[in-house]
Amino acid sequence: MNRATLSAISGVSGKGPACFLIEAGGIRLLVDLGYGPQPGLFPNVDSVGKVDALLLSHGHKDHAGGLSLLEKIGNPPIYATEFVVRGLLPTLETHILPLHGSADVLGVPIQTGRSGHAPGGIWIRFAIGDGLLYMGDHCSASILYAFDSPPPASTLVLDGSYGSDDIAVAERFNKFDRLCESAGVLLPVPGDGRGPEIALYLVRNGCNTLHTDDAVRTALNDVAEYGAASLWNGLSGELRRLAESVRPISDSTQLMLASRADGTAGEAARLIAAWENFPEPEIIFTGYIPAGTPAERLVKKGRASYLRWNVHPRLSENAELVAAVKPQVVVPAFCEREQIGALADAFAPARMSLASAIAL
Repeated sequence: MNRATLSAISGVSGKGPACFLIEAGGIRLLVDLGYGPQPGLFPNVDSVGKVDALLLSHGHKDHAGGLSLLEKIGNPPIYATEFVVRGLLPTLETHILPLHGSADVLGVPIQTGRSGHAPGGIWIRFAIGDGLLYMGDHCSASILYAFDSPPPASTLVLDGSYGSDDIAVAERFNKFDRLCESAGVLLPVPGDGRGPEIALYLVRNGCNTLHTDDAVRTALNDVAEYGAASLWNGLSGELRRLAESVRPISDSTQLMLASRADGTAGEAARLIAAWENFPEPEIIFTGYIPAGTPAERLVKKGRASYLRWNVHPRLSENAELVAAVKPQVVVPAFCEREQIGALADAFAPARMSLASAIAL
């Protein structure tokens, strides 16, 4: 297809909602339509116009939480994997994409593979020009979610969320080992991402007193039943047994996992409100901390701590990805500008681009 372009509506030059526009051969495809992670932040689609289809890389709100904007872009049909479609309103027009395979979206051939980040999460390669590979959020080091190596492409939109961070994954994970012996810890987590993975790690490492809220327990069952194809082989049974073994929180002050991850709603918000002005139990946030959230407030004043659980690629993992995909142009999505220099050095000779529009 000639005269193809990729436009970054949102998601470049900082952590923000994912939203990218592909135009090729008269077809206009929007890839992801997110919200946040900062409260109230939507992509500006006022000048995008009508699109022919919306493709979702996964179901997290910063990639799929902006569907209230669909009318502004012509109410296009939505293409996503079966697990993601399960979470959408039944009134929406949807089409199922494979977790790992080939498909056709309005005449545009695509390939997909599991992204290692979330149930139903995929990367997408578009057969446009010499190939456009959109990684979305991805992680090749997950102990729960499977990752499929993507094929070569001339243009690569990769997950730069961690910038130049290259601390070994094992070193990150090992910091969680002490929690199994702690008298009281609250981990606010997302149910449909690192929540089940952290629970799996803790139980595997000897935690026999794991307590969760209904949201996390439901997520464990849903991922085991409906998201089994997104997992490494054999883990659905282990996850199902884990769901049966967890205990309700019921104001427990032992080891607790509760949603939401930033403390803005759910059982985590209730527990934070009850315990914020007390020294115990310990509160630990494990993912991105958006501005204006309880997570930011508690960490800033020292009531909570931060302990990253890796769900995005480290610098060396992204460098390996670039070496394998061999792109001419790399678009570092979700990456702060001050980190771009380190990424450019690691990805050379591929050219980095923060341009709002790129010819494919």
